[in-house]
Amino acid sequence: MDLRSERMLSTVRTTQHNFAALLTENKTKAHALCILLASINQNSGRATIVASDTNHSLDDAQSIVFPTHVLLMFPLTHLSAPIPCSEFELPDSLKQYCNHHIVVAMIRDVQGEVIGALLTFVQHNVLNARQHALIDITRQKVEVSYQYELVRHPYSDKLSEQLSLLEKVSSISKVGAWEIDRFTGNFSSTAVMKQFLGLPQIRNVSLREVLSMIAPSDKVTLKRKIIKALKGDRQFSMHFNFRDKQGQTKSIKLSVFLQIEKSKRQGFKIARFYGTAQDETDIQRLSESQHNYTNYLATLLNSVDSVVLCIDENGTILSANDHLSSVLGFEPDELIGQDVRLISTKVQNSDSLSLFSNLSAVFKTCAEKRDVRECLRHKSGKRISCEVSLKPCVIDGQRLMVASIRDVSSHHFELEHFKQLALSDAVTGLPNQHQFERYLGEKGRLTSSSEPLSLFMCVNICNFNEYEEAFGEPTIDYISRILASRFVRVFEDKGSYKARVFKCGRGAFFLHIDQCFSEEADAIRVAKNYANQLQEHVLLPITLHNSLLTIETQTISCTLPTTHFSFKKIRETLAHKPRRVISDQPPSANDYIHIKASDVERYSYVKRSLGRAISNDELFIELQPQYDGLNNVISSEVLLRWNHPHLGVVNPAEFIPIAEENEYIAEFGLWVCNEACKLLKDCQTQHIDTKLSINISAKHLARADFVGKFLAIVNKWQVPHESLTLELTEGALIRGVSIIQYRVRELAEQGFSLSIDDFGIGESNLNYLQDLPIKELKVDKVFIEAMEGSEQKTLLVTSICNMAKALHLNTVAEGIETTGQLDQAKACGCSAFQGFYLDKPMSISDWRDRLGHNSQ
Repeated sequence: MDLRSERMLSTVRTTQHNFAALLTENKTKAHALCILLASINQNSGRATIVASDTNHSLDDAQSIVFPTHVLLMFPLTHLSAPIPCSEFELPDSLKQYCNHHIVVAMIRDVQGEVIGALLTFVQHNVLNARQHALIDITRQKVEVSYQYELVRHPYSDKLSEQLSLLEKVSSISKVGAWEIDRFTGNFSSTAVMKQFLGLPQIRNVSLREVLSMIAPSDKVTLKRKIIKALKGDRQFSMHFNFRDKQGQTKSIKLSVFLQIEKSKRQGFKIARFYGTAQDETDIQRLSESQHNYTNYLATLLNSVDSVVLCIDENGTILSANDHLSSVLGFEPDELIGQDVRLISTKVQNSDSLSLFSNLSAVFKTCAEKRDVRECLRHKSGKRISCEVSLKPCVIDGQRLMVASIRDVSSHHFELEHFKQLALSDAVTGLPNQHQFERYLGEKGRLTSSSEPLSLFMCVNICNFNEYEEAFGEPTIDYISRILASRFVRVFEDKGSYKARVFKCGRGAFFLHIDQCFSEEADAIRVAKNYANQLQEHVLLPITLHNSLLTIETQTISCTLPTTHFSFKKIRETLAHKPRRVISDQPPSANDYIHIKASDVERYSYVKRSLGRAISNDELFIELQPQYDGLNNVISSEVLLRWNHPHLGVVNPAEFIPIAEENEYIAEFGLWVCNEACKLLKDCQTQHIDTKLSINISAKHLARADFVGKFLAIVNKWQVPHESLTLELTEGALIRGVSIIQYRVRELAEQGFSLSIDDFGIGESNLNYLQDLPIKELKVDKVFIEAMEGSEQKTLLVTSICNMAKALHLNTVAEGIETTGQLDQAKACGCSAFQGFYLDKPMSISDWRDRLGHNSQ
């Protein structure tokens, strides 16, 4: 059991009657069946019951096992929706509630870490507003009471002090300590013990993992010794070999101690089960090779592809390996006993002497810097460029220096050249993506867990393509070099704002702030300061051909836990590109947004949940009617919605982009098509004549099997093709490959109507309106909103409608939210209208009622 859970158990047991009274009072108010307080181990999912209402007094040893999806929900919400009891493993005393539901409320300590849960058993799968409020108030009371008791409880500080002392003693003595909790069976250990197991980075190690490393025969022996110790002197030692999680075989000495207490009901039972472990691998290895140690050492040194010299403080060479002759031409016997100055010479192209000519400098450099570049004298008299690695040591009180020498004269230039090509951007000289990935790997290993958040920023140059078309690629290279020099001057040369700058891709600069954070708010404040520095000193206009070139950028910052240190994760997080909004105000040349660490966690959770959304029947549809000028419903847009079992209804603006990034969007599109066809078929049987429109993305059309599956669904429900309108985005048609346009024509030949959604906000290329069989244009709502008070925007919408009429296309005004917008859209010539002013998206039943009312 970890420290937080142990502290919760001990604290609640001392004040158990107070918590029981609180739980009993709120159980009656919330109409609950039972209320329990449990400490939770998130590693195993097992919760130990520590308090309950007076009608359900339980023994200490009883526990409940949580399902995995509930454990994933802990950092995301304070209070869950009702979850079926059947998904939990309940003790026998709670089996009577297996057909009911549990509401899980998280209990956190003063650091915000989840250490327990308040379990409220309710009859139904839906909470009313009063129940929800009462359960949340109970959670807050328990949390505040627990934190107050924990602060004033003397055992808490004493336990922390003892555990800290245990870790220090364990680290000094290199002996691992461990203990198995009697109540939960949880395995806790010191950091040294985790190193023995090959799990130094794991916070909680389960007992099952530890036992899986021990051979079956050793497990049997261990069990026998435990039984024997129970009857004897309560302790024993055992030697055995095992393979750790890193694949290394180790020899361990295990010492086990048992404390026994006497119980009236059960007789003798184990009160504490703990012990130590000592790694004897090196001792065993040395004892096996001790008889031939001299030959072993000589063979080892001679097999190294470097010259290895041992030098004392007076500069005398005490030993040398056989590789000396191939590098410097001397035989080992020729240099052993000689002064090291024999191989020293002047530095090439300089009058300075070699480092070996000054022994005091050698030992000083040896202590401060391990690797140096030196020119050494060959036996023939020529100079050899060498890489010298220095390491000090003390043997029998004598200070010595071990020098490892490698000949790099023939490889130095090529190595530096290839390193420059592999790890640097060819245009700017900044570290590139490969260097960024290596940097992240090193930082991820060195970052302290006490400050778990790191801050990254990405600066994307948005108008590179415009300048390339106007001036050519050499100008783009010139702009990149100017920006790179500004980045280095502001963030690497100065002392006030420190950051590492990388050039990853065309027009993309990545920054890692040289600072870690424990609080999200501190990281956001620093990110804003760095964004201001970017705008004031880096993203300024550049002078070219006696004119100023404005640099339009999008800057995105994010805070990520150190566990997410990978270029792929950072690139995915910083790839958010919000749609540019059209307004009367001039656009900002440098947009800036920040993505929080909690947003990254939610993104990952939503991404994992999308895969089971269809199979779990979590998706549903809503419909938004479209009206003609006489206020008659002429069609309705089918909108996808998602009701997550724990997050509730998720906004489509959140999950649709994630679905498009992870290839779920095609399956969702087919599901929406099936629901729309089923609804149309139902309307036909009731003699209701209506049309539906569904959204199709470029990723749908890019799949070779989509058109076939789509037609199969429509034909299965025997729905007239002309009753379905397929809405495509303008960008999908303009930037789409030829196969997408081919499949658009194929769908039109099957009798489906095609509509362009969000018309006007994409790139301007109207040729596709003549080339493709388009029937309808939907004017984006940003134009409709901008018409009020703007004659230019009104004229623009009028022009779109006139062009559509000339091409025999219908126009739909999206986003109608006021009477003025509706009147202006009619005056401009729009033929259909859609928006919250007319009707919000509604359920299927409400939509049926609206059609029935409209037909009367």
